Amino acid sequence: MDYTILIDSIDAQQWEQYAHGFVDYSIYQTWAYQQVRAESDRQEVRRIIIKDENGEAVLMCHLRIKAIRPLGIRIGYVQSGPLMLRERGELDCLPDALKQLRDSCSHMSINVLRVVPNLRNDEVGEKIGGLLEFSGFKKNQRVAPYRTFIVSLKEPEEEILARIHRESRRILKKAEKMLIEVRQGTSHEFFEILENLYAGAKERKGFEGVDSAEYAKTQQMLAQNDKAIVLIAYYDGQPITAHATTHFGTTAVPILTASNETGLSCGTSYLLWWRAYLIAKSLGMERYDLGGVDPDRNPDGYRFKKRMGGDETFYLGAFEMYKNSIVERLWHAAEGAHRLLKKVRV
Repeated sequence: MDYTILIDSIDAQQWEQYAHGFVDYSIYQTWAYQQVRAESDRQEVRRIIIKDENGEAVLMCHLRIKAIRPLGIRIGYVQSGPLMLRERGELDCLPDALKQLRDSCSHMSINVLRVVPNLRNDEVGEKIGGLLEFSGFKKNQRVAPYRTFIVSLKEPEEEILARIHRESRRILKKAEKMLIEVRQGTSHEFFEILENLYAGAKERKGFEGVDSAEYAKTQQMLAQNDKAIVLIAYYDGQPITAHATTHFGTTAVPILTASNETGLSCGTSYLLWWRAYLIAKSLGMERYDLGGVDPDRNPDGYRFKKRMGGDETFYLGAFEMYKNSIVERLWHAAEGAHRLLKKVRV
């Protein structure tokens, strides 16, 4: 079959039209998010779409490129992509499409190409992982795969609720009985409240967290139907907890959550997580990804999410392709040195 590769030849609206046909689409492959990330990291971003002879997109991704000047190499990075799992689930075209992606990156003088698929390590994910390796990619065992808890939303509400740990359900029910007002929206005002609560939580707990400004900029750029839904809990007229969720493909994903001291004492985070489940279910999402967990670095966060009714899940991890064996060794040595420096700083 003949394939056509398009690079930087469509606009944001066309991108969305194609991308919404993929089950593995997420906020991290939206035009808006990748544009914000590229600008903040001073990276070049290329938009790649590969179509079959019928004009249907079979693979697409935003590719961020960064020049590592001390090493004299160019790194290409595909975050939560490329998008490969179409709604009908055909995989036959992937080897040829991945070859097209590999060749196009070679023409851009990319020395190392890293892709991190937005795919769970299940039967389908393992099959696509095999196709990646068949196409010349190598699994990078040094990169820990994304680890999370996945809540199934296919069952009735009472079954979803019953899977939540009894202690978490108790706190949830307590919060429901309090005079808590919950509002939802997608506007800048809602996101600004969330950012303020998140900044307060980072200062109180002393953790690095994420750059909330990147998500705020992304929210402003996204199409209305793609914006994150922000839930805010109010007590005595004051915001005490906020929670933002995105809804792409078949999986809902939280991007920012935060509570102040009053919110923690009222247990409103449990209330907003539960409301987020119900909203995602009403929008046709099949599952809710609770966000990354690390039992060693953040045991409290791990315990909280473990009790929220999901199954612990690992994703595929990172796959890489190198210009040659010398570049491969150089890149691995540089990554190892970078990790060592981070440990020393901590």
